[in-house]
Amino acid sequence: MKTILPVMLLGFVLFALGGCTRNNDYMPLSGATGEKIFKEACVQCHTPVSGNVMILRPEMANADAIMERVKNGKGIGMPAFPNLTGDSAQSLAEYVLINSVTR
Repeated sequence: MKTILPVMLLGFVLFALGGCTRNNDYMPLSGATGEKIFKEACVQCHTPVSGNVMILRPEMANADAIMERVKNGKGIGMPAFPNLTGDSAQSLAEYVLINSVTR
């Protein structure tokens, strides 16, 4: 029994981190809305706190900062989305800003 718990815990951690890669090959469909992109590429890790409301730190509360983070990622927890550029990135950033509060 003492061996089962650590093995199960390790398995869970590896499963949970399975999506935390450095790059993500997600490619939005042409003309996809920010909401559609968010639901397909972001909601797995960034679930809204209540309804559609998300919390942003002040330094992330602008479209340029969001698009930069999406493009380049950050550390091991936020993969880069190199295919999310131009109008798609702008639409995603606008969706995030409209549905967020800053704290």
